[in-house]
Amino acid sequence: MLNRLFQIVYLLMEKPQMTAKELADIFEVSERTIYRDIDKLTMAGIPIYTNQGRHGGVSILPDYVLDKAVLTTEEKNKILESLNALNEVSFTTDNDSISKLHTFLGKQYQDWIEIEFSSWGNSSEDAATFERIKNAILGHFYMEIVYSGNQAGLVQRKIKPIKLCFKDQAWYLYAYCCVRKDYRFFKLKRISHIEVLDSLFEPENVGKVLSQVNNKYSDSLLKISVTLEIGPEMAFRAYEELSNIVVTDKGTLLCNIEVSDMNWFTSYVLSYGSHIQVLEPIELKEKVMHEIEKMKHLYSD
Repeated sequence: MLNRLFQIVYLLMEKPQMTAKELADIFEVSERTIYRDIDKLTMAGIPIYTNQGRHGGVSILPDYVLDKAVLTTEEKNKILESLNALNEVSFTTDNDSISKLHTFLGKQYQDWIEIEFSSWGNSSEDAATFERIKNAILGHFYMEIVYSGNQAGLVQRKIKPIKLCFKDQAWYLYAYCCVRKDYRFFKLKRISHIEVLDSLFEPENVGKVLSQVNNKYSDSLLKISVTLEIGPEMAFRAYEELSNIVVTDKGTLLCNIEVSDMNWFTSYVLSYGSHIQVLEPIELKEKVMHEIEKMKHLYSD
């Protein structure tokens, strides 16, 4: 019955007026049942009214849907904000359904924020990858992936995909690795091949994995204090990627941060080219200089 009541409201929002007979034919019930449904909706605060006569019928007041019914304005805004955010995260578009909900809630809704998690110019590829992984997670299918690790190069792994996570401007797949016999995060951008297998695994509830990882590793990782001086030409990038930045009298950017992966950060420093200088520690300066010498040797042949 509740489903029928909702559909009656929706139909009346689609058409200015319908007869009780039209509604009765659609739902395959009697006109008496339709009138009882209208009474229930009226009692619930839905502004439905009937007009008698030759051109009469059942109508709903325009721009008044649910404004004085169950939900407050704040609750309606929260529902719409959540669904719009979910629509962006899913990499799929369901704007028609959300538009219908806007109408149902009687809201001329203006988004206060717009987010798209796919990268510039690559939304179709991101969407396809996201969709395959999502289906494997929901269907509990094993996956085989080819993954680029930090130092191991390309490796093939059979995994149980558990959930997709978004953190620090990137998507990760949290999965159980059948090779390592442990749970791992796999960065989506590093997955070069995905194969969804026919075999199924037993689903499990792992809870909030990002907070668990933060609590587990935040104190155990060895942090190294690094001081960098970056040229103003790279200010646009430094402000996007780094923190604790101070502008010096000569216009350069002085940055003090803590890093835990010296090998990765060496590559990061080199990506700034001649627009960056490592001031501290000496170990990082030497690693950068060593990599520069290797690059010079590579191009000297």
